[in-house]
Amino acid sequence: MNSVSFSGSFKSDIYIKSKQNDDFAEKKAKIVELDKNNENDLESLHNVSLLWSKESSNFVPYLFSDFIKDDEFKPDVNQDHCLILTLQDDNFENIDPKKVLGVTLFSEEDIENELNWLQVQPKNNSVFSPADRTYKGVGRAIVSYIKNQYTGKPIYVNSSNTAINFYKKLGFETYDKDCPCSLHCEV
Repeated sequence: MNSVSFSGSFKSDIYIKSKQNDDFAEKKAKIVELDKNNENDLESLHNVSLLWSKESSNFVPYLFSDFIKDDEFKPDVNQDHCLILTLQDDNFENIDPKKVLGVTLFSEEDIENELNWLQVQPKNNSVFSPADRTYKGVGRAIVSYIKNQYTGKPIYVNSSNTAINFYKKLGFETYDKDCPCSLHCEV
């Protein structure tokens, strides 16, 4: 697969773990924000979805659909942020989808913020392939970036059942005892 034209905006260096022999060592990656008004960014997100769907089912098609919705369908949202974690060091105008390790859709709202979607590359997801993964800490790095960048309002997430413990390890707590997937974190 060739690289695609991409106009993502660099946000931050971030650190994850990369497999080195039988252990994991620190590896620098980048957080890049996509622009829903840029066709190339949308094509890049679509290509990540297609690539990951060959490995396993994934949430990126749903994330993509929510990201491109007109603002009139999201009256409480002030701004959506579609962020990727990539191993690419520079030239964010030509992102290689094979280097994207994580994708999230995060919404800033008036009273609270919401982590709508978080997807780690399926072959590096600890739930689905813990022994085979070559990177770890991808989801943690993305959530840590969000918690550090968007302070002052709680962050809410409606988690999948398989990710509840992941979020709890990152400081999220259940806010509705009847719905253990409904979590929030004060930042």
